Amino acid sequence: MALRRRDSEFKHLGVSYLEYKRVEMDRVLTGFLMRVNHRGLPSKMVHRKDLSVETFVKEFTSDQHTGQFPGFAEHGDITRRWIETQLLDMVNRGKPSQAVAGLRPLHGLTYKFRNYYHSRAYGADAQLYEMLRHARGNRGQAALEQLRRFFFTGLDPALGDGPGDSRIDVETQAVLHLNNQVTQDAPQQLRGWYSAPPLCVGQADLLADDVLRLMSLKDLLPRVTMVEYLKILFALHLALGQLKAMKLLPQAVARGGVDPACGLDHCPATGSAADPLAGCPFRAGLFVDAAGVPGTPAAALAEHSTAVWLRRIPDFVRAGYVVRKLDDFAEHLVGRGEARRPKEGHFSAGELLRFGSEDYKERRERFFTSRLDTILEETPREGQPEALRPLLEAAMGIDPFEQYLELLMAYRGRYHHKYIIETIDSLLLKNRPGALIAQPHRGKRRFVLDSALLEVLVQVALLRPNPRGSRSRFTHHTVSLRLDEFTDLLRTRYGLYIDRLPATDGFAAAGFEEEVALRANTEAFTTKLREIGFYDDLSDAYLTQVITPRFVIAQDGTVTAGSGK
Repeated sequence: MALRRRDSEFKHLGVSYLEYKRVEMDRVLTGFLMRVNHRGLPSKMVHRKDLSVETFVKEFTSDQHTGQFPGFAEHGDITRRWIETQLLDMVNRGKPSQAVAGLRPLHGLTYKFRNYYHSRAYGADAQLYEMLRHARGNRGQAALEQLRRFFFTGLDPALGDGPGDSRIDVETQAVLHLNNQVTQDAPQQLRGWYSAPPLCVGQADLLADDVLRLMSLKDLLPRVTMVEYLKILFALHLALGQLKAMKLLPQAVARGGVDPACGLDHCPATGSAADPLAGCPFRAGLFVDAAGVPGTPAAALAEHSTAVWLRRIPDFVRAGYVVRKLDDFAEHLVGRGEARRPKEGHFSAGELLRFGSEDYKERRERFFTSRLDTILEETPREGQPEALRPLLEAAMGIDPFEQYLELLMAYRGRYHHKYIIETIDSLLLKNRPGALIAQPHRGKRRFVLDSALLEVLVQVALLRPNPRGSRSRFTHHTVSLRLDEFTDLLRTRYGLYIDRLPATDGFAAAGFEEEVALRANTEAFTTKLREIGFYDDLSDAYLTQVITPRFVIAQDGTVTAGSGK
Protein backbone atom coordinates (compact mmCIF):
# COMPACT_ATOMS: atom_id res chain seq x y z
CA MET A 1 0.00 0.00 0.00
CA ALA A 2 0.98 3.66 -0.32
CA LEU A 3 0.78 5.68 2.87
CA ARG A 4 -0.67 9.15 2.84
CA ARG A 5 1.87 11.95 2.81
CA ARG A 6 0.94 13.02 6.33
CA ASP A 7 1.92 9.53 7.50
CA SER A 8 5.05 8.95 5.43
CA GLU A 9 6.52 12.45 6.03
CA PHE A 10 9.85 11.98 7.83
CA LYS A 11 11.78 15.24 7.58
CA HIS A 12 11.81 17.65 10.52
CA LEU A 13 13.96 20.77 10.39
CA GLY A 14 14.71 20.49 14.10
CA VAL A 15 16.50 17.22 13.35
CA SER A 16 18.10 17.97 9.99
CA TYR A 17 17.58 19.90 6.77
CA LEU A 18 18.94 16.94 4.81
CA GLU A 19 16.51 15.16 2.50
CA TYR A 20 18.67 12.01 2.57
CA LYS A 21 19.61 11.59 -1.06
CA ARG A 22 22.97 11.25 -2.80
CA VAL A 23 24.55 14.70 -3.01
CA GLU A 24 27.45 16.21 -4.95
CA MET A 25 29.58 18.74 -3.09
CA ASP A 26 29.89 21.05 -6.11
CA ARG A 27 26.11 21.42 -6.03
CA VAL A 28 26.02 21.68 -2.25
CA LEU A 29 28.54 24.52 -2.36
CA THR A 30 26.60 26.22 -5.17
CA GLY A 31 23.40 26.11 -3.11
CA PHE A 32 25.26 27.20 0.01
CA LEU A 33 26.64 30.29 -1.75
CA MET A 34 23.11 31.14 -2.87
CA ARG A 35 22.06 31.06 0.79
CA VAL A 36 25.09 33.11 1.84
CA ASN A 37 24.01 35.77 -0.66
CA HIS A 38 20.39 35.70 0.56
CA ARG A 39 20.98 35.31 4.32
CA GLY A 40 19.90 31.68 4.45
CA LEU A 41 17.10 31.70 1.88
CA PRO A 42 17.09 30.21 -1.64
CA SER A 43 16.78 32.33 -4.78
CA LYS A 44 13.57 32.89 -6.70
CA MET A 45 15.53 32.53 -9.94
CA VAL A 46 15.35 28.97 -11.27
CA HIS A 47 16.53 27.77 -14.70
CA ARG A 48 14.14 25.09 -15.86
CA LYS A 49 15.45 24.98 -19.43
CA ASP A 50 18.63 23.12 -20.19
CA LEU A 51 21.84 25.12 -20.47
CA SER A 52 24.30 23.51 -22.86
CA VAL A 53 28.06 23.64 -23.29
CA GLU A 54 27.49 25.28 -26.67
CA THR A 55 25.55 28.10 -25.02
CA PHE A 56 28.56 29.04 -22.91
CA VAL A 57 31.04 28.56 -25.77
CA LYS A 58 29.10 30.98 -28.00
CA GLU A 59 29.02 33.54 -25.20
CA PHE A 60 32.80 33.65 -24.83
CA THR A 61 33.70 33.37 -28.53
CA SER A 62 31.27 35.94 -29.93
CA ASP A 63 32.75 38.91 -31.77
CA GLN A 64 31.33 41.43 -29.32
CA HIS A 65 33.38 39.99 -26.45
CA THR A 66 36.76 39.57 -28.16
CA GLY A 67 38.14 42.54 -26.26
CA GLN A 68 37.29 41.04 -22.89
CA PHE A 69 38.36 37.50 -23.79
CA PRO A 70 41.14 37.87 -26.39
CA GLY A 71 42.11 34.70 -28.23
CA PHE A 72 39.03 32.74 -27.23
CA ALA A 73 37.35 32.97 -30.66
CA GLU A 74 40.57 32.10 -32.51
CA HIS A 75 41.03 28.94 -30.44
CA GLY A 76 37.46 27.69 -30.24
CA ASP A 77 38.35 24.05 -29.59
CA ILE A 78 40.62 24.92 -26.66
CA THR A 79 37.98 27.34 -25.34
CA ARG A 80 35.35 24.63 -25.47
CA ARG A 81 37.54 22.16 -23.57
CA TRP A 82 38.39 24.80 -20.95
CA ILE A 83 34.73 25.67 -20.45
CA GLU A 84 33.66 22.04 -20.22
CA THR A 85 36.43 20.89 -17.86
CA GLN A 86 37.28 23.97 -15.79
CA LEU A 87 34.18 26.16 -15.76
CA LEU A 88 31.22 23.77 -15.85
CA ASP A 89 29.88 21.22 -13.39
CA MET A 90 28.57 18.32 -15.48
CA VAL A 91 26.18 15.46 -14.82
CA ASN A 92 27.39 12.12 -16.23
CA ARG A 93 30.57 13.77 -17.48
CA GLY A 94 32.08 12.04 -20.51
CA LYS A 95 28.98 9.94 -21.20
CA PRO A 96 26.46 10.35 -24.03
CA SER A 97 23.91 11.48 -21.42
CA GLN A 98 26.11 14.23 -19.96
CA ALA A 99 24.37 17.51 -19.17
CA VAL A 100 25.28 20.84 -17.62
CA ALA A 101 24.43 21.12 -13.93
CA GLY A 102 25.80 24.64 -13.74
CA LEU A 103 29.03 26.50 -13.25
CA ARG A 104 31.61 25.09 -10.87
CA PRO A 105 31.35 26.95 -7.53
CA LEU A 106 34.46 29.08 -8.00
CA HIS A 107 32.53 32.28 -7.33
CA GLY A 108 29.56 33.21 -5.19
CA LEU A 109 27.32 34.04 -8.15
CA THR A 110 27.55 30.67 -9.89
CA TYR A 111 24.13 29.66 -8.53
CA LYS A 112 22.57 31.99 -11.09
CA PHE A 113 23.72 29.71 -13.91
CA ARG A 114 22.58 26.27 -12.84
CA ASN A 115 20.07 23.84 -14.26
CA TYR A 116 17.84 23.37 -11.23
CA TYR A 117 16.93 19.72 -11.87
CA HIS A 118 20.58 18.77 -12.31
CA SER A 119 21.92 20.86 -9.43
CA ARG A 120 19.85 20.00 -6.38
CA ALA A 121 21.63 19.96 -3.02
CA TYR A 122 18.83 18.06 -1.22
CA GLY A 123 18.99 20.22 1.88
CA ALA A 124 22.74 19.83 2.48
CA ASP A 125 23.29 23.49 1.55
CA ALA A 126 20.71 24.60 4.14
CA GLN A 127 22.16 22.27 6.78
CA LEU A 128 25.62 23.71 6.20
CA TYR A 129 24.39 27.29 6.37
CA GLU A 130 22.37 26.71 9.55
CA MET A 131 25.36 25.05 11.22
CA LEU A 132 27.42 28.16 10.62
CA ARG A 133 24.56 30.53 11.43
CA HIS A 134 24.08 28.95 14.87
CA ALA A 135 27.75 28.49 15.81
CA ARG A 136 28.26 30.28 19.11
CA GLY A 137 30.39 33.23 20.12
CA ASN A 138 29.76 34.99 16.79
CA ARG A 139 32.33 32.69 15.19
CA GLY A 140 29.78 31.33 12.75
CA GLN A 141 28.85 34.81 11.56
CA ALA A 142 32.54 35.64 11.26
CA ALA A 143 33.08 32.50 9.16
CA LEU A 144 30.13 33.38 6.90
CA GLU A 145 31.52 36.88 6.40
CA GLN A 146 34.97 35.49 5.52
CA LEU A 147 33.38 33.14 2.99
CA ARG A 148 31.33 35.98 1.55
CA ARG A 149 34.44 38.11 1.02
CA PHE A 150 36.32 35.23 -0.57
CA PHE A 151 33.64 34.02 -2.96
CA PHE A 152 31.90 37.26 -3.89
CA THR A 153 34.94 39.02 -5.32
CA GLY A 154 34.99 41.42 -8.23
CA LEU A 155 31.72 43.15 -7.38
CA ASP A 156 32.92 46.52 -6.09
CA PRO A 157 34.64 48.67 -8.75
CA ALA A 158 35.03 51.46 -6.19
CA LEU A 159 37.63 49.30 -4.47
CA GLY A 160 39.35 48.40 -7.72
CA ASP A 161 37.71 45.01 -7.41
CA GLY A 162 35.72 44.65 -10.60
CA PRO A 163 35.75 43.04 -14.03
CA GLY A 164 39.05 43.68 -15.77
CA ASP A 165 41.09 43.68 -12.57
CA SER A 166 44.27 41.75 -13.40
CA ARG A 167 44.32 40.22 -9.91
CA ILE A 168 41.10 38.32 -10.60
CA ASP A 169 41.50 34.85 -12.12
CA VAL A 170 40.01 34.01 -15.51
CA GLU A 171 37.26 31.80 -14.04
CA THR A 172 36.04 34.70 -11.88
CA GLN A 173 36.24 37.06 -14.86
CA ALA A 174 34.03 34.65 -16.79
CA VAL A 175 31.41 34.48 -14.01
CA LEU A 176 31.38 38.26 -13.63
CA HIS A 177 30.89 38.62 -17.38
CA LEU A 178 27.89 36.27 -17.28
CA ASN A 179 26.51 37.99 -14.19
CA ASN A 180 26.18 41.30 -16.06
CA GLN A 181 23.37 39.71 -18.04
CA VAL A 182 21.33 38.59 -15.03
CA THR A 183 19.26 41.13 -13.11
CA GLN A 184 16.34 39.15 -11.69
CA ASP A 185 17.49 37.60 -8.44
CA ALA A 186 15.82 37.84 -5.04
CA PRO A 187 15.41 35.64 -1.96
CA GLN A 188 12.41 33.33 -1.86
CA GLN A 189 10.29 32.91 1.26
CA LEU A 190 9.29 29.25 1.65
CA ARG A 191 6.21 28.10 3.50
CA GLY A 192 7.05 26.24 6.69
CA TRP A 193 10.72 27.21 6.54
CA TYR A 194 12.50 28.40 9.67
CA SER A 195 16.00 28.64 11.04
CA ALA A 196 16.70 25.76 13.43
CA PRO A 197 19.96 25.08 15.28
CA PRO A 198 21.65 21.73 14.57
CA LEU A 199 21.16 18.89 17.03
CA CYS A 200 24.87 19.11 17.88
CA VAL A 201 25.87 22.77 18.22
CA GLY A 202 29.37 21.67 19.25
CA GLN A 203 29.91 20.32 15.74
CA ALA A 204 28.75 23.69 14.38
CA ASP A 205 31.27 25.49 16.60
CA LEU A 206 34.01 23.20 15.32
CA LEU A 207 33.03 23.82 11.69
CA ALA A 208 33.13 27.59 12.19
CA ASP A 209 36.55 27.41 13.82
CA ASP A 210 37.92 25.25 11.00
CA VAL A 211 36.58 27.64 8.37
CA LEU A 212 38.17 30.64 10.09
CA ARG A 213 41.50 28.80 10.26
CA LEU A 214 41.42 27.71 6.65
CA MET A 215 40.36 31.10 5.32
CA SER A 216 43.54 32.63 6.74
CA LEU A 217 45.33 30.85 3.85
CA LYS A 218 43.16 32.37 1.12
CA ASP A 219 45.89 34.74 -0.09
CA LEU A 220 48.55 32.00 -0.13
CA LEU A 221 46.75 29.25 -2.04
CA PRO A 222 45.34 29.21 -5.58
CA ARG A 223 41.62 29.90 -5.64
CA VAL A 224 40.80 26.51 -7.15
CA THR A 225 42.79 24.78 -4.38
CA MET A 226 41.03 26.73 -1.65
CA VAL A 227 37.62 25.85 -3.10
CA GLU A 228 38.55 22.15 -3.16
CA TYR A 229 39.74 22.38 0.45
CA LEU A 230 36.45 23.96 1.50
CA LYS A 231 34.36 21.31 -0.27
CA ILE A 232 36.24 18.53 1.51
CA LEU A 233 36.00 20.31 4.87
CA PHE A 234 32.28 20.99 4.47
CA ALA A 235 31.59 17.38 3.48
CA LEU A 236 33.48 16.12 6.54
CA HIS A 237 31.54 18.29 8.98
CA LEU A 238 28.18 17.52 7.40
CA ALA A 239 28.96 13.81 7.68
CA LEU A 240 30.17 14.04 11.29
CA GLY A 241 27.08 16.05 12.18
CA GLN A 242 24.87 13.32 10.70
CA LEU A 243 26.76 10.55 12.52
CA LYS A 244 26.44 12.38 15.83
CA ALA A 245 22.72 12.87 15.20
CA MET A 246 22.41 9.10 14.71
CA LYS A 247 23.90 8.68 18.17
CA LEU A 248 22.20 11.60 19.90
CA LEU A 249 18.58 11.46 18.71
CA PRO A 250 17.69 7.85 19.69
CA GLN A 251 19.05 8.48 23.19
CA ALA A 252 17.03 11.69 23.46
CA VAL A 253 13.86 9.83 22.47
CA ALA A 254 14.61 7.03 24.94
CA ARG A 255 14.98 9.48 27.83
CA GLY A 256 12.08 11.70 26.73
CA GLY A 257 14.24 14.77 26.23
CA VAL A 258 17.64 15.91 25.03
CA ASP A 259 20.67 15.31 27.20
CA PRO A 260 21.27 18.13 29.74
CA ALA A 261 24.72 18.62 28.20
CA CYS A 262 23.24 19.45 24.78
CA GLY A 263 21.84 22.68 23.38
CA LEU A 264 22.96 26.21 22.66
CA ASP A 265 23.20 27.12 26.34
CA HIS A 266 24.64 23.92 27.75
CA CYS A 267 26.95 22.30 25.18
CA PRO A 268 30.44 22.08 26.73
CA ALA A 269 32.23 22.11 23.36
CA THR A 270 34.67 24.90 22.53
CA GLY A 271 35.79 24.93 18.91
CA SER A 272 39.15 26.61 19.50
CA ALA A 273 40.15 24.55 22.57
CA ALA A 274 42.87 21.90 22.54
CA ASP A 275 40.18 19.29 23.19
CA PRO A 276 37.16 21.05 21.64
CA LEU A 277 34.62 18.33 22.48
CA ALA A 278 35.67 17.72 26.08
CA GLY A 279 32.62 16.82 28.14
CA CYS A 280 30.50 15.90 25.12
CA PRO A 281 28.53 12.69 25.84
CA PHE A 282 28.09 11.97 22.11
CA ARG A 283 31.63 12.11 20.76
CA ALA A 284 32.05 10.16 17.53
CA GLY A 285 34.75 7.53 17.20
CA LEU A 286 35.77 6.24 13.75
CA PHE A 287 38.71 3.91 13.25
CA VAL A 288 40.25 4.73 9.86
CA ASP A 289 42.39 2.55 7.62
CA ALA A 290 45.34 4.86 6.90
CA ALA A 291 46.89 2.65 4.22
CA GLY A 292 43.65 2.35 2.27
CA VAL A 293 44.40 -1.26 1.30
CA PRO A 294 41.55 -3.77 1.66
CA GLY A 295 42.20 -7.16 3.22
CA THR A 296 44.64 -6.01 5.92
CA PRO A 297 44.04 -6.32 9.68
CA ALA A 298 43.66 -2.52 9.89
CA ALA A 299 41.11 -2.63 7.07
CA ALA A 300 39.13 -5.28 8.99
CA LEU A 301 39.04 -3.00 12.04
CA ALA A 302 37.88 -0.11 9.85
CA GLU A 303 35.14 -2.32 8.36
CA HIS A 304 33.94 -3.18 11.86
CA SER A 305 33.95 0.51 12.84
CA THR A 306 31.86 1.39 9.80
CA ALA A 307 29.39 -1.43 10.45
CA VAL A 308 28.89 -0.22 14.04
CA TRP A 309 27.82 3.20 12.78
CA LEU A 310 25.57 1.91 10.01
CA ARG A 311 23.76 -0.34 12.49
CA ARG A 312 22.58 2.83 14.22
CA ILE A 313 20.49 3.89 11.23
CA PRO A 314 17.25 1.96 12.07
CA ASP A 315 17.14 3.46 15.57
CA PHE A 316 17.75 6.91 14.08
CA VAL A 317 14.93 6.45 11.56
CA ARG A 318 12.52 5.39 14.29
CA ALA A 319 13.59 8.32 16.48
CA GLY A 320 13.16 10.66 13.52
CA TYR A 321 9.62 9.40 13.05
CA VAL A 322 8.93 9.92 16.78
CA VAL A 323 9.92 13.59 16.51
CA ARG A 324 8.08 14.16 13.23
CA LYS A 325 4.84 12.55 14.39
CA LEU A 326 4.92 14.22 17.80
CA ASP A 327 5.18 17.46 15.83
CA ASP A 328 1.95 16.53 14.04
CA PHE A 329 0.38 15.81 17.44
CA ALA A 330 1.64 19.09 18.90
CA GLU A 331 0.26 21.07 15.97
CA HIS A 332 -3.08 19.31 16.48
CA LEU A 333 -3.12 20.40 20.13
CA VAL A 334 -2.16 23.96 19.22
CA GLY A 335 -5.00 24.09 16.71
CA ARG A 336 -7.44 22.96 19.41
CA GLY A 337 -6.09 25.47 21.91
CA GLU A 338 -4.78 22.69 24.16
CA ALA A 339 -1.10 23.66 23.79
CA ARG A 340 0.84 26.84 23.16
CA ARG A 341 3.30 27.32 20.34
CA PRO A 342 6.82 28.38 21.44
CA LYS A 343 7.73 32.03 20.97
CA GLU A 344 10.12 31.05 18.16
CA GLY A 345 7.08 29.88 16.20
CA HIS A 346 8.13 26.24 15.94
CA PHE A 347 8.87 23.28 18.20
CA SER A 348 12.43 22.03 18.66
CA ALA A 349 13.11 18.29 18.87
CA GLY A 350 13.57 18.57 22.64
CA GLU A 351 10.29 20.45 23.10
CA LEU A 352 8.39 17.88 21.05
CA LEU A 353 9.57 14.94 23.13
CA ARG A 354 7.60 16.20 26.14
CA PHE A 355 4.43 15.43 24.16
CA GLY A 356 5.40 11.77 24.45
CA SER A 357 5.13 11.88 28.25
CA GLU A 358 2.39 10.49 30.49
CA ASP A 359 0.83 13.95 30.76
CA TYR A 360 -0.39 13.69 27.16
CA LYS A 361 -1.07 9.94 27.05
CA GLU A 362 -4.87 10.03 26.73
CA ARG A 363 -4.96 12.72 24.03
CA ARG A 364 -2.02 11.09 22.21
CA GLU A 365 -3.79 7.72 22.14
CA ARG A 366 -6.92 9.26 20.64
CA PHE A 367 -4.93 11.10 17.98
CA PHE A 368 -2.87 8.15 16.81
CA THR A 369 -5.75 5.69 17.10
CA SER A 370 -7.55 7.83 14.54
CA ARG A 371 -4.54 7.75 12.23
CA LEU A 372 -4.15 4.00 12.62
CA ASP A 373 -7.83 3.40 11.88
CA THR A 374 -7.58 5.45 8.68
CA ILE A 375 -4.57 3.46 7.44
CA LEU A 376 -6.06 0.08 8.32
CA GLU A 377 -9.41 0.92 6.73
CA GLU A 378 -7.59 1.66 3.48
CA THR A 379 -5.49 -1.51 3.69
CA PRO A 380 -7.03 -4.98 3.65
CA ARG A 381 -5.58 -7.39 6.16
CA GLU A 382 -3.85 -9.41 3.46
CA GLY A 383 -2.08 -6.21 2.35
CA GLN A 384 -0.51 -5.67 5.76
CA PRO A 385 3.03 -6.92 6.43
CA GLU A 386 2.72 -10.32 8.08
CA ALA A 387 5.21 -9.53 10.83
CA LEU A 388 3.17 -6.45 11.73
CA ARG A 389 -0.23 -8.09 12.18
CA PRO A 390 0.29 -9.37 15.77
CA LEU A 391 1.36 -5.86 16.86
CA LEU A 392 -1.92 -4.41 15.61
CA GLU A 393 -4.05 -6.74 17.70
CA ALA A 394 -5.74 -4.98 20.61
CA ALA A 395 -4.93 -7.96 22.82
CA MET A 396 -1.22 -7.15 22.60
CA GLY A 397 -1.80 -4.05 24.70
CA ILE A 398 0.62 -1.91 22.70
CA ASP A 399 0.20 1.85 22.85
CA PRO A 400 -1.44 3.22 19.64
CA PHE A 401 1.50 5.55 19.11
CA GLU A 402 3.92 2.62 19.28
CA GLN A 403 1.71 0.64 16.88
CA TYR A 404 1.68 3.59 14.51
CA LEU A 405 5.48 3.86 14.63
CA GLU A 406 5.90 0.14 13.99
CA LEU A 407 3.59 0.40 11.00
CA LEU A 408 5.61 3.31 9.58
CA MET A 409 8.87 1.43 10.10
CA ALA A 410 7.43 -1.65 8.39
CA TYR A 411 6.43 0.33 5.32
CA ARG A 412 9.18 2.98 5.16
CA GLY A 413 12.08 1.80 7.32
CA ARG A 414 14.04 0.13 4.52
CA TYR A 415 13.47 3.08 2.21
CA HIS A 416 14.99 5.56 4.65
CA HIS A 417 17.78 3.14 5.58
CA LYS A 418 18.84 2.90 1.94
CA TYR A 419 18.90 6.63 1.32
CA ILE A 420 20.60 7.53 4.61
CA ILE A 421 23.43 5.18 3.63
CA GLU A 422 23.62 6.90 0.24
CA THR A 423 23.76 10.28 1.97
CA ILE A 424 26.54 9.16 4.31
CA ASP A 425 28.47 7.68 1.39
CA SER A 426 28.25 10.91 -0.58
CA LEU A 427 29.12 13.17 2.36
CA LEU A 428 32.10 10.96 3.19
CA LEU A 429 33.07 11.20 -0.51
CA LYS A 430 33.15 7.43 -0.99
CA ASN A 431 35.93 6.29 -3.35
CA ARG A 432 36.68 9.91 -4.35
CA PRO A 433 39.42 12.45 -3.55
CA GLY A 434 38.98 13.50 0.08
CA ALA A 435 37.23 10.24 1.02
CA LEU A 436 36.64 9.13 4.59
CA ILE A 437 34.94 5.94 3.41
CA ALA A 438 35.77 3.40 0.73
CA GLN A 439 34.09 0.31 -0.67
CA PRO A 440 35.67 -2.05 -3.19
CA HIS A 441 33.43 -3.70 -5.76
CA ARG A 442 31.12 -6.06 -3.88
CA GLY A 443 33.17 -5.45 -0.74
CA LYS A 444 32.42 -3.99 2.67
CA ARG A 445 32.49 -0.30 3.50
CA ARG A 446 35.34 0.87 5.69
CA PHE A 447 36.56 4.19 7.01
CA VAL A 448 39.75 5.41 5.30
CA LEU A 449 41.85 8.57 5.33
CA ASP A 450 42.40 9.77 1.78
CA SER A 451 45.45 11.92 1.07
CA ALA A 452 43.34 14.92 -0.02
CA LEU A 453 41.38 14.86 3.24
CA LEU A 454 44.57 14.42 5.25
CA GLU A 455 46.09 17.45 3.52
CA VAL A 456 43.12 19.63 4.48
CA LEU A 457 43.21 18.44 8.09
CA VAL A 458 46.95 19.09 8.33
CA GLN A 459 46.54 22.62 6.95
CA VAL A 460 43.84 23.34 9.55
CA ALA A 461 45.71 21.69 12.43
CA LEU A 462 48.87 23.76 11.93
CA LEU A 463 47.05 27.09 12.35
CA ARG A 464 46.48 28.96 15.60
CA PRO A 465 44.66 32.26 16.32
CA ASN A 466 47.05 35.18 15.97
CA PRO A 467 47.40 36.99 19.33
CA ARG A 468 48.19 40.21 17.44
CA GLY A 469 44.67 40.27 16.03
CA SER A 470 44.12 42.98 13.42
CA ARG A 471 47.71 44.20 13.79
CA SER A 472 48.69 41.30 11.51
CA ARG A 473 47.31 40.75 8.02
CA PHE A 474 46.72 37.09 8.91
CA THR A 475 44.08 36.02 11.44
CA HIS A 476 46.13 32.91 12.27
CA HIS A 477 49.76 31.93 12.46
CA THR A 478 51.34 28.53 11.87
CA VAL A 479 52.93 26.06 14.26
CA SER A 480 54.62 22.67 13.93
CA LEU A 481 53.26 19.53 15.57
CA ARG A 482 54.82 16.28 16.69
CA LEU A 483 53.33 13.17 15.15
CA ASP A 484 51.70 12.09 18.41
CA GLU A 485 50.22 15.58 18.89
CA PHE A 486 48.63 15.41 15.46
CA THR A 487 47.10 11.95 15.99
CA ASP A 488 45.72 13.18 19.32
CA LEU A 489 44.23 16.19 17.52
CA LEU A 490 42.54 14.01 14.88
CA ARG A 491 41.04 11.87 17.62
CA THR A 492 39.81 14.65 19.93
CA ARG A 493 38.74 17.13 17.24
CA TYR A 494 37.23 14.85 14.58
CA GLY A 495 36.90 11.44 16.23
CA LEU A 496 39.36 9.86 13.75
CA TYR A 497 41.32 7.05 15.40
CA ILE A 498 44.68 5.98 13.96
CA ASP A 499 46.77 4.41 16.72
CA ARG A 500 44.06 3.22 19.11
CA LEU A 501 40.49 1.91 19.06
CA PRO A 502 37.33 3.95 19.84
CA ALA A 503 36.19 2.11 22.96
CA THR A 504 32.81 3.87 23.12
CA ASP A 505 31.92 3.06 19.52
CA GLY A 506 31.98 -0.68 19.13
CA PHE A 507 35.41 -1.81 20.32
CA ALA A 508 36.70 -3.61 23.38
CA ALA A 509 40.25 -3.30 24.70
CA ALA A 510 42.88 -4.02 22.06
CA GLY A 511 44.47 -7.47 22.17
CA PHE A 512 47.81 -8.57 20.71
CA GLU A 513 46.52 -8.84 17.12
CA GLU A 514 44.84 -5.45 17.34
CA GLU A 515 48.01 -3.86 18.70
CA VAL A 516 49.96 -5.21 15.73
CA ALA A 517 47.34 -3.78 13.36
CA LEU A 518 47.45 -0.41 15.15
CA ARG A 519 51.25 -0.19 14.80
CA ALA A 520 51.00 -1.00 11.09
CA ASN A 521 48.26 1.61 10.72
CA THR A 522 50.41 4.25 12.41
CA GLU A 523 53.32 3.44 10.08
CA ALA A 524 51.02 3.74 7.05
CA PHE A 525 49.75 7.06 8.40
CA THR A 526 53.33 8.34 8.76
CA THR A 527 54.13 7.24 5.22
CA LYS A 528 51.10 9.08 3.87
CA LEU A 529 52.11 12.26 5.68
CA ARG A 530 55.57 11.98 4.18
CA GLU A 531 54.13 11.45 0.69
CA ILE A 532 52.05 14.65 0.82
CA GLY A 533 55.08 16.59 2.02
CA PHE A 534 54.20 17.62 5.57
CA TYR A 535 56.27 15.20 7.63
CA ASP A 536 59.99 15.55 8.33
CA ASP A 537 61.76 12.50 9.74
CA LEU A 538 64.83 14.39 10.96
CA SER A 539 66.22 11.63 13.17
CA ASP A 540 65.22 8.66 15.28
CA ALA A 541 64.53 11.01 18.19
CA TYR A 542 60.75 11.11 18.65
CA LEU A 543 60.65 14.80 19.52
CA THR A 544 62.23 15.74 16.16
CA GLN A 545 59.63 13.89 14.09
CA VAL A 546 57.44 16.86 13.29
CA ILE A 547 54.72 17.93 10.88
CA THR A 548 55.57 21.30 9.37
CA PRO A 549 53.54 23.83 7.32
CA ARG A 550 54.16 24.62 3.67
CA PHE A 551 53.93 28.33 4.47
CA VAL A 552 55.30 29.57 7.77
CA ILE A 553 53.12 32.49 8.89
CA ALA A 554 54.68 34.44 11.75
CA GLN A 555 52.63 36.41 14.24
CA ASP A 556 53.81 39.66 12.66
CA GLY A 557 52.39 38.55 9.30
CA THR A 558 55.70 37.58 7.72
CA VAL A 559 55.41 34.58 5.37
CA THR A 560 58.31 32.31 4.54
CA ALA A 561 58.56 28.97 2.76
CA GLY A 562 58.18 26.02 5.10
CA SER A 563 59.83 22.66 4.80
CA GLY A 564 56.55 21.02 3.71
CA LYS A 565 56.65 20.48 -0.05
